[in-house]
Amino acid sequence: MDLTESQVAALRRAFRLLNRHMLLMWRLGLGRYMAGPRSGYILVLATTGRKSGQRRLAPLDFAEEGTAVYCTAGFGRSTHWLLNLEADPSCELWLPDGRRVAGHAELVTDEATRIRMLRRVLVRAGFATRVAEPGLDPVAAPDDVIAALGARYGHRYEIVEIQLGDPITGPGGPGDLEWVWPAAAVGLACGWLVRRLLDSRCGE
Repeated sequence: MDLTESQVAALRRAFRLLNRHMLLMWRLGLGRYMAGPRSGYILVLATTGRKSGQRRLAPLDFAEEGTAVYCTAGFGRSTHWLLNLEADPSCELWLPDGRRVAGHAELVTDEATRIRMLRRVLVRAGFATRVAEPGLDPVAAPDDVIAALGARYGHRYEIVEIQLGDPITGPGGPGDLEWVWPAAAVGLACGWLVRRLLDSRCGE
């Protein structure tokens, strides 16, 4: 069943909320726990906004092959991060194994490659595939079914190939909010000590 424009817009909003949660987990240093057969294998893509010029982060399901990763643009050619990459193909990747690398993106135009890598990403995407394409078995589905996916949203899924480049270091990467954990621990310890002191004085 095809979705209406309002339903597609609602789905976009739901994915934006989920993406914010995932990004927070990555920034807190929990990215390595965001990868698995149930939750899906997720990386973070950093692009440059085509209009704002600002850094934009997007968590994405992916598959890796050789020196490249492949990501699915779930809203076709209107996907915001894909539009950013078409304006500037240079990007940054945070991978769940801890790597932070530069990348160079290119839209996959060969149909056989698009279908093959789309299938691989869908298999690895875990619950995201079950939400986006309920009832689909990405392993057993024939190629023509995989090729047509996305039609219920009014487009087709695109696949982007991102060649992995040099490692990146410095601020602004995964775990940039890890300082929250020791700060929170100190705050809790101070709160506990203050409470003990107040309780002891009340008992005098």
